[in-house]
Amino acid sequence: MTLQSWFQSSGDGDGEAPAEPVDVEPSAETSWVFRLGRALFGGILAFNALDNLWNLDERIAYAEAKNTPMPEYAVPATSGGLLLGGIGIALWRRPSAAAALIAGFLVSVTPVMHDFWNLDDPEEKQQQLIHFLKNTALFGAALAFLRFGRRNGSSS
Repeated sequence: MTLQSWFQSSGDGDGEAPAEPVDVEPSAETSWVFRLGRALFGGILAFNALDNLWNLDERIAYAEAKNTPMPEYAVPATSGGLLLGGIGIALWRRPSAAAALIAGFLVSVTPVMHDFWNLDDPEEKQQQLIHFLKNTALFGAALAFLRFGRRNGSSS
């Protein structure tokens, strides 16, 4: 079944995807849209990681304020993983591993740094909710890249 036919199929009406795997056209990885998406996703995350590393003392202090265990090690380690992951996605090198690094960063950092449920100030709570939801969406994209990278055997 092709991707186009999957979208066109009516299925059995329960909203589940067809049981057959979805074939993605071989040129999907080389299309300009996919390359642009990878560059934006990976590049911006890599830039954020560099910003964390350039401002390491500030980021460590913030992580300490959020009661992060061993922030002097956690911040550089997670930021380094995010940097490698972002570059890996942007260049499409070891995309599954790169996406896993990004997903690992987001799943570990988001609930600790953007714990909106623990805040009383409505403005701060709203800001942290926005960051939490943004990171959750990025986590979803990382999972999609992880799956796409595995499916296509892209390990170069």
